[in-house]
Amino acid sequence: MIYAILMAGGKGTRLETPCEKPLFRLHDKPLIKYVLDNLKESKLIDKIVIAVSPHSCETTKYLKSLNDDFEILDTSGKDYLVDLSYILDYFEQRSKEDILLFINADLPFISAETVDIVLEYYLKSDKDALSVLVPVEIFNDLGLDYSYEFDGNVPSGLNVLKSMNIIQDENQIVIPKVELALNINTLLDSKVAEELYKEYYI
Repeated sequence: MIYAILMAGGKGTRLETPCEKPLFRLHDKPLIKYVLDNLKESKLIDKIVIAVSPHSCETTKYLKSLNDDFEILDTSGKDYLVDLSYILDYFEQRSKEDILLFINADLPFISAETVDIVLEYYLKSDKDALSVLVPVEIFNDLGLDYSYEFDGNVPSGLNVLKSMNIIQDENQIVIPKVELALNINTLLDSKVAEELYKEYYI
């Protein structure tokens, strides 16, 4: 099975808005709904699981109101790595052979096509993990901030792991697409997203 794990339990404090980040609206639609809709168009994903936490209670209510075909998984929300470990444990108890594609709820422009490109690359690779990177030039050209840079590339919010809570050998793929760089962490990011909205949704 290939699962998309939609991470929606973080605090999202950098966005500086009263609402939870997954519910922040881009053109009057919550960020998380863009991600959900795009994931549902993937040809390779079998099931969507949304990881929530006590930090995202309103997001959980919103998701339940959709009555859609996904699973909601409660996590602690302590930090990303703690929640990641919990999720890997959860899936490892089911099977050690499942494929988990992790995607953040603040990536509204990542298309199903890009998701499938990543998964197709993973399925042909010889390692259990895959990290998706974006050239730093894309961030610089758009005036976007980033937290980490490795050899001229920035980690996107998209990763693939096997359903085992162990250190996994990793391949990397660099994809020079703007859609992978536009994670909405700040109001400045949201302004850039507003400017680029027409390229993706009109």
